[in-house]
Amino acid sequence: MVREERQVEITGPDAFAFTNMLTPRDLNKCAVGQCKYAFITTQDGGILNDPVLLRLDENHFWLSAAEDTLLPWAMALAQNSGLNVNVWEADVGPVQVQGPKSKEVMTDLFGEGILDVPYYYMVHGELNGMEVVVSRTGYTGELGYEIYLKNASRDGEKLWNTVLEAGQPHDLAVIGPSHIRRIEGGILAYYADIWLDTNPYEVGYGYKWMVEFEQEQDFIGR
Repeated sequence: MVREERQVEITGPDAFAFTNMLTPRDLNKCAVGQCKYAFITTQDGGILNDPVLLRLDENHFWLSAAEDTLLPWAMALAQNSGLNVNVWEADVGPVQVQGPKSKEVMTDLFGEGILDVPYYYMVHGELNGMEVVVSRTGYTGELGYEIYLKNASRDGEKLWNTVLEAGQPHDLAVIGPSHIRRIEGGILAYYADIWLDTNPYEVGYGYKWMVEFEQEQDFIGR
């Protein structure tokens, strides 16, 4: 399965404080190696984006977003935040392997150990000479994984062919986002279900773990 995602990379000594300011989620509850589904809210509480957030290190984050609204927003906020933080788009390209047979494909690619990655966690790895990050996430509601390729502008075609070859014995099919599966799984789509004029409560995601008012740090849109 293929889905366009762009990685907004946040690094620097104040990367944690800055990223925690962007989202209503309390990232003190996000360990290194963990992922979170997170809203990025505007000053009035509207939803600017809903990326998967990956915490690669104490002060190293990727916001994996399918829309192009997030990077300029984060860059502008960083410029005026007074924090020591760097925001840029990483040379990272993801491919999703989703569905009931995804564990077989992933095992062929990475070995049995990949099945030990918990839901919404990630691991660093190597595949056929390529540096990757593998997360137990996806845009389907099915069992699945995402392979984030570093140096994607150089190795994108190599990763693509490697995954296709591993998937052939399992009847892997190349498709775009399966909107039927994501709707059945309760997964939102920007411009369709959420936008700047909707807040988390209006779209049924006002859970206390998605909008955490009890945290000490302020966040944009609080």
